[in-house]
Amino acid sequence: MKFWLTAYVLLLSVLLLLAEEWQRLPDDKLHVALLDVGQGDAILIKTPTHQKILVDGGPDLSLLERLSDELPFFDRTIDLLILTHQDSDHITALPALLERYNVERILLAGTLNMNSRYAAFLDAAHRTGSEIIIADANHDLDLGGGVVLDVLWPKESLFQEEVKETNNASIVAKLTYPTSSRPPQADGLRGASILLTGDIEEKTEEALLKAGYDLHSDILKVPHHGSKTSSSTGFLLAVNPDLAVISVGRENTYGHPHPSILERYEALHIPVRRTDREGKVELVLD
Repeated sequence: MKFWLTAYVLLLSVLLLLAEEWQRLPDDKLHVALLDVGQGDAILIKTPTHQKILVDGGPDLSLLERLSDELPFFDRTIDLLILTHQDSDHITALPALLERYNVERILLAGTLNMNSRYAAFLDAAHRTGSEIIIADANHDLDLGGGVVLDVLWPKESLFQEEVKETNNASIVAKLTYPTSSRPPQADGLRGASILLTGDIEEKTEEALLKAGYDLHSDILKVPHHGSKTSSSTGFLLAVNPDLAVISVGRENTYGHPHPSILERYEALHIPVRRTDREGKVELVLD
């Protein structure tokens, strides 16, 4: 009797594990998840053609645990890694990530602004053989299945340049997926264009406006964790998103998101979702 009970428990455990892995398998939808990594950025995008795009690596190693929750245990490939800029709250887990995952391509600005984590990241990228792509607004990335990453900033390559403000040198890119024919979803979202903004501030927001880019996007990743130095009114009017999402840590010492910025989004009737309130914020578009 004891043998059969043990066998039953083991079988049930295996079935539960298989069910969990089944839920992590790719489907034919576009998944965008702001991972709960505290005061930093880490965004995982899974495309309908099963491409996996990771944007930034958070302020600590919690990204690795979050990825294990999102991807099947046998899946150790990241097709594209985007490092928006090299500040610690965006890069900390990336050297370790490169040791544990096969990262096919890395998109980065390539500025000379160096710190210990960035140096470790570049060393790991060199040793593991990831293809390095330098961000340039003249060269977009086709991710297959109609998904395109339209690089908007930097307007020109910053490769081997030292910049005064790494935040304003953040990669800004618009990910688009042709779903205009689908009916509105439960969350009210109809399209599938997502503006990824790193930590840009008003200076770069104004430069993007002056450049004449089509900034309109269905989803806006709120710049710089909702800092009062970003999310200018003109920029938000140009983006005109159906939803804004903020990656931010609970009770952080920076006061992010700033109350005046939240009031601005509310005044413009832009709903906001936040990782400090929800944990992981996930959007699914088909």
